[in-house]
Amino acid sequence: MAILDAALELVGELGYERVTMDGIAARAHASKTTMYRRWPTKAELVADALRRHAQGDAPAVPDSGTLHGDLLATVAEIAETLTGDRGPSLIGLIEAVRDDATLREHVASQVRERSHQVGREICGRAATRGEPVHTDRAEAVLDLAFARLFTATLFDGGRPSLEEQRTLVDTILLPLLTTAPGRAA
Repeated sequence: MAILDAALELVGELGYERVTMDGIAARAHASKTTMYRRWPTKAELVADALRRHAQGDAPAVPDSGTLHGDLLATVAEIAETLTGDRGPSLIGLIEAVRDDATLREHVASQVRERSHQVGREICGRAATRGEPVHTDRAEAVLDLAFARLFTATLFDGGRPSLEEQRTLVDTILLPLLTTAPGRAA
């Protein structure tokens, strides 16, 4: 949709704070009335644009055939969203998310809903395949993955390497999902 694309382009070019609804309407050649009917605030419009961009119209959950492979693919997707290789990065919006309560609420909700949905789906598939997995830990483990990748991206100044992503999956995420509490793997 042209309006969402225009919002992403402008956020990438100008930064969230400098983007206006007028600017988005002009870039998209759209009516502000139409925009305000669907998105009452800039924060809601930008959050919707980010969601659509990160997930696409019909988000697919990684399905490699193994829990390990699905976790690796999911971690790579989270890292890409944080660094914004295909548009504005979540890290680049950190001040806007901090300062704009509406944007913060929408982005936080989207991140949690998506990561929880992905976690439930990949763990459910693993259980169906007969892999030993604690499906009840799926949401917490994906929250942990996002937090670790976010922190690494913020403090290291870039996307975690493939080796760092693999280490996160192999030494933290997979053991948490497949090992009984109090037992070594």
